[in-house]
Amino acid sequence: MAIIALASGARHFLERHLSKGDRSPTQIAAIAVLGIVITAIAKYPDRAMFTRARPDLKDKTVPGWPLLGNLPQGLLEKRNQLYVIKSGFDDAGDVFSLTIPLRGRIIAINNPELIEYILKTNFNNFIKGETLASQLIDMLGSGIFVSDGDEWRFHRKTAVGVFTTKMYRQVTEGGFTLGARSLCSILDKNEKLGQPVDLQALFLKQTLDVFGKLTFGIEFNALNAEGPHEFENAFDFLLTNIDSRIMNPFWQWTDHLVPGKVRKIKSAIATLDKYAYIAIEKRKNESEADKEKRPKDLLDHFINHVDEDGNKLTDQQLRDVFVSFMLAGRDTTGYTLSWQFYSLLANPRILKNVLKELDSVLGGSEKYTYETMMNELPYLKAVFHETLRLYPAVPRNIKEVVNDDVLPDGTIVYKDDKIIFSTWSMGRNKSVWGVDAEDFVPERWLVEDEVSSPTHSTVTPSGHGVSPFGKFRMENMFKFNSFNCNPRLCLGQTFATLQAMVTTCMLLQNFDMTLVPGQPNPEPKSSVGLPMLRPLMVYANRKIAREPRESTTPLSASYIEV
Repeated sequence: MAIIALASGARHFLERHLSKGDRSPTQIAAIAVLGIVITAIAKYPDRAMFTRARPDLKDKTVPGWPLLGNLPQGLLEKRNQLYVIKSGFDDAGDVFSLTIPLRGRIIAINNPELIEYILKTNFNNFIKGETLASQLIDMLGSGIFVSDGDEWRFHRKTAVGVFTTKMYRQVTEGGFTLGARSLCSILDKNEKLGQPVDLQALFLKQTLDVFGKLTFGIEFNALNAEGPHEFENAFDFLLTNIDSRIMNPFWQWTDHLVPGKVRKIKSAIATLDKYAYIAIEKRKNESEADKEKRPKDLLDHFINHVDEDGNKLTDQQLRDVFVSFMLAGRDTTGYTLSWQFYSLLANPRILKNVLKELDSVLGGSEKYTYETMMNELPYLKAVFHETLRLYPAVPRNIKEVVNDDVLPDGTIVYKDDKIIFSTWSMGRNKSVWGVDAEDFVPERWLVEDEVSSPTHSTVTPSGHGVSPFGKFRMENMFKFNSFNCNPRLCLGQTFATLQAMVTTCMLLQNFDMTLVPGQPNPEPKSSVGLPMLRPLMVYANRKIAREPRESTTPLSASYIEV
């Protein structure tokens, strides 16, 4: 219909101007183009071409440019897009709208009721869609993060069997504890040299080592590498590059205008491929005797899967599994630990409370168990969740509308519209979290315990002391959606929580940490995830004079058992 309207407008324009005399072919073409442009601008004065007029969203729509909608504003914006999205909510409330060429209309929502509707109530009507898949496919292929329908259900069903309580108990006392000790040894080396450390860089190296070994049996040895690991470099570059595609619908063409960019993208993907195929080939060539010596892990579940027709996954499909889960397991926990330690070191009162709880519950023990981490350290667990509330590892998400629909607040959405929501913005929504929504307040996650009751035990079932900070209370998942929501609730939620808590316990029990003076407050870097823009520089000093504890069991001996 829009094309017909343009043609009709151009025809009327030409009839008026061609009647004035003979014109050359060039003049006729120029007048025709001008007529089309004038007609188009009249039809799309403040929104992207070919988008539907939405008078019902008049007060909720961010005015754009003729034909281009809000694309120029997005490309010219110097701030991180997270701040731009939050500004939109600050100005318009919990719903605002914009338009982008080729993408169509985008409706942003920032309300738990609306989140619940698209992520659960009418789940099948809001999918990842082709737009998102096209941005991610060269890096993630057909993995769980870009798939919908039966393909998504396959990935989830296959992976869910790995994340069991039995596995959590093993990795807490095994791989997570050993990984934390490896990190302590790096801090010891830097203390002897009198040097501060970039804590964010170390956390990302640690989570790469631990997750890579526990789930895919691959040795990255990133913590012991001088400078960034090549896998890290490739991964970080690709995530930043994907972020640049979100506001640019023409990225497939503009990438070629930047000298060397396409070549660098291909090189980074080749690096990911190399490590994926190393893990796959090693596993396929493993002897039966070696298989019996170790428990099964995530790669085993996918490599042994057989479909209804008797077919196994191809190496390409296994590669997509590898890259997708490395994104989930390495980056998200590394980012969260970075923001958590900044929040602790910038808030001495909160750090003091964490240390008090560790002393009350653990004393000097470094015996970390699943039950202790999940049930006996409520204040530390609150700190972890408060970090994710303000600094979610995946700060925004997008869905595509399958069929016309009406959201619970009456907002109409049409087929192919895009719905975006920002967990970053939700965590700062004062109508959801209260007037202190932008403050770091772990106490919001705690409720009173009957510690003062004469019948209340002062010792936990595991023999530890009781925390003086009450009990941890989880919030509704649609209010706190940093781990997404059912049915796509994060499979690794408990995995990430345990690794972060074990690492935090060991570092704080062994080191006094202070931020290097004079460094600017951290800001998020533009990326699919939420890394810090700059290094997080910290001094770490051993609390007592002693030789650093060396692990007697190598990290390579720990696998996930299911």
